[in-house]
Amino acid sequence: MADKIRIGAVGCRVGGAWVAGAHAGEDTVAWAVADLNQDLARKVAQENDVARVYGDYRELLADDEVDAVGIATAPDVRKPMVLDALRAGKHVLVQKPHGINAADVEEINAAAARSGKTLVYSYFMRHEEENKRSRSLIADGMIGRLYHARVHYHYRERGVDYEPPVGREWLYRWGLKGGALGQHGSHYLDQAWYLLGCPEPQWAFAVSHSAFPTRLEVERHSEDYMSFLVGCAGGITIQMDTSAVIATWADRAWDLRLRVLGTDGTVEVESTRLPSGQTRSGTRRLLGAIYTEGDSFVEENAEHGSGDFDGEIRDFAAAIRGEQPPDVSPADALTFMKLLDAIYLSAETGEKVQVAT
Repeated sequence: MADKIRIGAVGCRVGGAWVAGAHAGEDTVAWAVADLNQDLARKVAQENDVARVYGDYRELLADDEVDAVGIATAPDVRKPMVLDALRAGKHVLVQKPHGINAADVEEINAAAARSGKTLVYSYFMRHEEENKRSRSLIADGMIGRLYHARVHYHYRERGVDYEPPVGREWLYRWGLKGGALGQHGSHYLDQAWYLLGCPEPQWAFAVSHSAFPTRLEVERHSEDYMSFLVGCAGGITIQMDTSAVIATWADRAWDLRLRVLGTDGTVEVESTRLPSGQTRSGTRRLLGAIYTEGDSFVEENAEHGSGDFDGEIRDFAAAIRGEQPPDVSPADALTFMKLLDAIYLSAETGEKVQVAT
């Protein structure tokens, strides 16, 4: 391998952020991109000094000078691309959702183990330094015994009477891990689970709504609202409400409230974002006393980010070099996908579902 890791990206709409991260990295080079939309591929390449532009992803995989590949295509076509990349001898970074179901992730993990190449999965909230610091404080017992996390997350992904753009239809078909939870809310479910120390999930009970279906003609639309409760080992629970389309304030494009509760304190994350992209408020608090007992507490504030794609590339490169394990390991990705499978199955059946072991 060269002194700098030469990274290629397949799928430039989302993968373009990885290309920018590779271009900005000290030990990585944005070497190649592949996308059927050649105008987009050339634009991303020009912005990041990318040497090679391909249309077919297999052309990129055949490039012997590419060391590692980030694959950010739709989940219904992504798995064979990941398997092809591993067979081609590339290290691989997989965008979320990591598959259609846990069986996809198991197959990818097994292929990576056979290849001997590094496999890393995407959940970029784990790379933010504030999240790593919060997890460390929690693990050190700063807020006592953990018992619950509560997440409210709304992202105004679209309006009503919506015509999905070509290539994005998968987001609105039930069963492909798009929708309010799979596409956006899963980042913050993972963040809560990560802050709790990734306790083994055991069961899920969920309800979903498709109150504002798109114009897409499908058997069942993906959810625009999901509410669920998850039970984990040690009696820890996670409660979440997540939505992509609701009747709310016109300026409420993003609304996050995440709390991790312990017997001695609470870690809170709050963020509201305007349609323009400006953050109205972004605070993180570490509270140390029950509020009814007075004002004896510790408060530490930091701006809340929306994910660190540059950090994801740095994490990928460090894992390739063997400097550290990845922030999202194959084992974590498999467990998390089993949890998502259970949540969606519960929403389908109306029953409490045990998470597969």
